[in-house]
Amino acid sequence: MVRSLALIAALGTSSLASAEIVLGVGGGFSIDGSTVHTSDIEIGPVDGTPLENLGIEVRLFGLQHSLLGDLVVTLRHVESGASTTLFANVGQPASLFGSPARLDGVYAFNDAALGFSSPNPNFWAAADAAGSGVVPNAFYYATGFGSDAFVSLNAAFAGVTSAGTWRLEIEDTFPAFDDGSLMKWAILLKGTPVPAPGAIALLGLAALVGGRRRRA
Repeated sequence: MVRSLALIAALGTSSLASAEIVLGVGGGFSIDGSTVHTSDIEIGPVDGTPLENLGIEVRLFGLQHSLLGDLVVTLRHVESGASTTLFANVGQPASLFGSPARLDGVYAFNDAALGFSSPNPNFWAAADAAGSGVVPNAFYYATGFGSDAFVSLNAAFAGVTSAGTWRLEIEDTFPAFDDGSLMKWAILLKGTPVPAPGAIALLGLAALVGGRRRRA
């Protein structure tokens, strides 16, 4: 399901003085089976913003899954072909099945996670600390595929404007015994504000959480 910028205006008050700009909000889905589940956010040409000198941030709301190590989560800009992995198969190859940690809540990814005083900006480290418990809701930096290495969202989308289709992809690579769900997601810009038609809104970390679906 796609949420247009016109609908996002209802989520908050537009403000060019803010250093946090919501580009769009996308719908959620159940995470089951081996299908790559997708959700698109479409940004019109008139709302397009050059991404240079602005930080990209992705927030996943109501993300639940009973085995973190199964998941591959990718952000893609369809028209340009640019993409990057937010996290993938956390805990592999050290463990055949990856991290046994669970996801339940709000998880945000950007290049400046350390600037948000996150207790565990490294997502893999947070999963290790959680054990088989829940990974803390916090800001994290994106990591590589099967790696805890830092991955820059800004570098992945260098030269891209915000206009176009932004696609979130989540794959459960071992769906036989567990599943999960995503309530909704958002893509934001962080940094020096830029003018855009009146559908820009502020978005707090928990603003869109609302209710949670019970974990399967």
